[in-house]
Amino acid sequence: MIGRLGKILVMSLASTLLTTDANSDANGDAVEMKIGDVFHRTMKHWKYSYTALDTTKSGVACIRWQHIDQKFLDDGIFEAIGFSYSMAKEEAAIRIATQGCGEMAKHYEVTDCTCEVVLVDDEVRVAPPQEVIDRLQ
Repeated sequence: MIGRLGKILVMSLASTLLTTDANSDANGDAVEMKIGDVFHRTMKHWKYSYTALDTTKSGVACIRWQHIDQKFLDDGIFEAIGFSYSMAKEEAAIRIATQGCGEMAKHYEVTDCTCEVVLVDDEVRVAPPQEVIDRLQ
């Protein structure tokens, strides 16, 4: 009887942990998608359309993770970005977009941020820190 109860408890605990992890993944995916939306909104602010650019392309943003909140995700734009398009290889697209982000951050004196890949072609690639995902739940 105790053995069976132990198995049920273990299975129940495992199920709870998997559900919590799945919820965390879903919340992370939602934050990633919203960061992608912020990048698109920033491009539009500068009168560019990322979706209209030829592949292979990349979008990089100088992200201040400590300042990311729901209002920023809904209405904000990044202060510094870089992008590339019509590149031969993904690595080159990322490198050039990252350089552009760094140059824009330097030009506009944007500090306390890190240039991070947000998009490669039309795939969101940003990886928000877990504490940001937790804060936005």
